[in-house]
Amino acid sequence: MGDIRGTRTVEELVPHLNWIEDSMRHYLLVHLPGFRKEEVDVGLAYPGYVTISGERIVNDKKCTYFGQALKLPENLDMKKVGQSFEDEMLTLTFPKRTEEEEEEEDQNGNPSTTKKILQEEEEEKQKEVFNEQNQTTHEQHCHAESEEQSKQTDDDNIVNATDKEMRKNGGILEKVINLLRNNILLTLALAFALGVFASKRFESNGE
Repeated sequence: MGDIRGTRTVEELVPHLNWIEDSMRHYLLVHLPGFRKEEVDVGLAYPGYVTISGERIVNDKKCTYFGQALKLPENLDMKKVGQSFEDEMLTLTFPKRTEEEEEEEDQNGNPSTTKKILQEEEEEKQKEVFNEQNQTTHEQHCHAESEEQSKQTDDDNIVNATDKEMRKNGGILEKVINLLRNNILLTLALAFALGVFASKRFESNGE
């Protein structure tokens, strides 16, 4: 599981890979549960490697990403690579070069062993850089969406708190009005009683 960014967990998916070979082609099968075709990217930017990556939002609390650079066999025709995606399965097809094509390459000259080793080391470095950049990009993307959602939640909380405060203040005001109303009625009752009492005293004195 990846680092938690904001309110969403960033989870790395390690897809199941399967290489199949026949006399004409190599096939790479990648199982990507939950992913759709538009959420998957395939690249051939690095010589001798194929890169696969993708990301998707699972729910409000989690997003998933994956990213890998895979080394390819040497006898492939990289100009005729095929790609398909169906039922959460990515299939990459790599045609093999014919014997005539390999002989033609041998006649044109193969790179020296030292140069080939240096090239492989450089490819490994490029693979590591790709994986690091891929992870950073996906985590930043999920973090940005989490911040936006968190901001919306804070705004909703402020509105709810304001509404509760207004209701509380309204209840207090209503109590004050009722109290004043009761006091006025009590004052009127006392005044009436005093008036009756004074009237009787006056009549008694007159007699």
